[in-house]
Amino acid sequence: WAEGLALQPCLRIMQHLLPQLEQFCAAGNVNDENIVVDFLKTTTMVGLLPVPHPILIRKYQQNEFTSLWFTTYIWGVIYLRNQAPACFDASHIRLF
Repeated sequence: WAEGLALQPCLRIMQHLLPQLEQFCAAGNVNDENIVVDFLKTTTMVGLLPVPHPILIRKYQQNEFTSLWFTTYIWGVIYLRNQAPACFDASHIRLF
């Protein structure tokens, strides 16, 4: 399962940041992690990560399965709303 993980972006960032971070720590007396965090906040990573895929917009295409589901749902709602003594009283249902 580990082979299917997308670790390339993480490895690419680590290969880029590790030399910079080692140089930063060697240049000054770094004894606080907040100094390292501030350094990482100011470091740019533009161009390192791959460009995300464009968002695909798909239109709804009706088929027999979605039509059957929608019809069943609508008839279920109609049935439950028209019960003389309500089967489920929403004001008396407590989840927790």
